[in-house]
Amino acid sequence: MSLPSKGRSSTPTGVRVAQPLPTHRDTGGLDDTPAGFTDRDALIDHLGRKAIHGSKDRDFGKAYYRHEDGTLRPRLYRVDSEALTRCQYVMLTTQQYAAVLVVDIDQPGQSGGHPANLSPEVRQKMAALIEHNLGPSWVGINPQNGKAQAIWLIDPVYADKSGKSRHMSLLAATSRALGELLDHDPNFSHRFSRSPFYDGNDPTAYRWYCQHKHVRRLADLLKEIRTMTGQEQYTKPQQQFSSGRELINAVKTRREEAQAFKALAQDVETELSTELDQYDPELIEGVRVLWISQGRAARDETAFRYALKTCHRLRAAGERMTDAAIIDAYEHAYNVAQRHGGDGRDSEMPPMRDRQTMARRVRGYVTQSKTSMGASAPPGRATSTERKALSTMGRRGGKKAAERWKDRESHYAQTELEKLADASKKRSRKAKGTRLTIAGWVMSVESETGAWPTIAEAMVEFSVSRETVKRALRSAGIELPRGRRKTSN
Repeated sequence: MSLPSKGRSSTPTGVRVAQPLPTHRDTGGLDDTPAGFTDRDALIDHLGRKAIHGSKDRDFGKAYYRHEDGTLRPRLYRVDSEALTRCQYVMLTTQQYAAVLVVDIDQPGQSGGHPANLSPEVRQKMAALIEHNLGPSWVGINPQNGKAQAIWLIDPVYADKSGKSRHMSLLAATSRALGELLDHDPNFSHRFSRSPFYDGNDPTAYRWYCQHKHVRRLADLLKEIRTMTGQEQYTKPQQQFSSGRELINAVKTRREEAQAFKALAQDVETELSTELDQYDPELIEGVRVLWISQGRAARDETAFRYALKTCHRLRAAGERMTDAAIIDAYEHAYNVAQRHGGDGRDSEMPPMRDRQTMARRVRGYVTQSKTSMGASAPPGRATSTERKALSTMGRRGGKKAAERWKDRESHYAQTELEKLADASKKRSRKAKGTRLTIAGWVMSVESETGAWPTIAEAMVEFSVSRETVKRALRSAGIELPRGRRKTSN
């Protein structure tokens, strides 16, 4: 056997060995090119921040430091510093600002950190999103278990100090819709997430892949996701009334109907509650006895609950919640519990002083309660849109009236001024009549009794103030004697 010479092939001429073709890996339509520096710079530019709160590992307590004033403050890293590239966790969003939407995909796949290592269900859903032009901008994959995090670039949304705004609510709704589609982690706090800026050598760090740099509008993104998944779209409630006057009349009618319905429900509940008690098999002589064990009743608790129930019924019926009525109910329930569940125990009825204290406590519970027992909800309420319309009409009406009053020579202003003048004349005549009546009464009392009445007596007689009496006397030229009135022996 001879060996082939150097530089020659051992394969006979004319014979070609088939080379294995590279196998296609299903990535769910995701680009498997690792993210580069330009991709990370573009993401930092979109975030629009000079410093980012980061943590080097899962010990998030080290991501804060205690300031001189004793408060905890976050450790911020400049976006152009190498320290940020050593942080595996960053806070891409805050309570007041968000320029990205982060979804934590909690469905495990395979180890490797490649898009093909995602679970088949996630790859299928990613392919559907990409087909509808809704794919994420960034995808980070856990090399150990195939879980992932996806990032969408969005138009920035803001909130006040409390972190609440309509835009943040829209962000939460969009995150929830995407998360439910991708089987997200419902406990993901959307605070610290895996950092796409990490450039260390930790083998467990996420592998990041930049897909595109398209910026989404939240409302459009949510609408398209719901269209793709077949969910019901949000529709703004339509105004049901053709004019503001019609809306106001409808609200007044609803209020009157609700008040009438509430009064009727309370009357029916008061009438039926007593009648239905006799058909309740768990009641003994009208009392629901509470049991500690078989044959042993909780006497004090049974009596207190029955007294509270009786007090509620008295209030619903419009009757006085007296101590005697509450104490009688307590004693009745206690005696019933003693007879049927005494279990050989002697009666330990609390003394009268304690029962009076109990009655005051029960009455306080009933009078301070926000809802009455058995009250029913009103049959109709104004919607949020209608309430806003009512408030808007009120504001616009005030502004319109102010504009009308600017021109005092207009027909509207002159008409209203005439009404005001007539009302002022009526009040003036009424006040003058009151003064004359008071003065006449004072002179009549003096002529009949021989003594002038006091100002206090005139105040009580006519239910007016001291100044009104003084003005009446002054206008009539009456001067009351000064000093204290002499008393006869």
